[in-house]
Amino acid sequence: MAILIVGAGGLGREVLAVLEARRQPVAGFLVDPGQRTQPVHGIPVWDDAAIWQQRTDTQFAIAIGDGRIRARLAKTLDGATFAAAVHPGATIGPHVAFGDGPMILGPASFTTDIAVGDHVLINPGCTIAHDCVIGSFVSLGPRVSLAGGVVVEEGANIGTGAVVAPRCRIGAWAVVGAGAVVIGDVAPGSTVAGVPARPR
Repeated sequence: MAILIVGAGGLGREVLAVLEARRQPVAGFLVDPGQRTQPVHGIPVWDDAAIWQQRTDTQFAIAIGDGRIRARLAKTLDGATFAAAVHPGATIGPHVAFGDGPMILGPASFTTDIAVGDHVLINPGCTIAHDCVIGSFVSLGPRVSLAGGVVVEEGANIGTGAVVAPRCRIGAWAVVGAGAVVIGDVAPGSTVAGVPARPR
């Protein structure tokens, strides 16, 4: 089954690289009407979703960095089949469950007993320890480390190199700054940064 990548920016090209590394066929990119439709790395770009939504031979990969936009597009594409873009260098242990459309863009490590929601973005170098729960539309920047028992609620965004201590909870749509060290719970919708992480 061919995959249509939604979004042709930097993340779209990273997803393309993952799919090509796994030798998965890519039908093309899909962008908003009026955007540039010149081919990207020889792959066609379309700006009309209608011709694809009724097809049963195509899966979608939502390659948009903003979790809120991923959530909106997933709702718009309700009923579609979503592809997993999982880098061949990722290490995935036993009892790790993924929802629809995960994007794991490079070597990342998942130990055991981990639940990952829909349309999650996990960048290269991330480590996710035992018993973590990652909600839908979460974004983890490069080299994020989640210790055991961490809960990351829907849509939270954790910046490059951040570390989250065991059993902490990152609230829905919260933002954790790059390089932060989180040693306590983070309230939904809040922004924290620093070592240790504090509200901003």
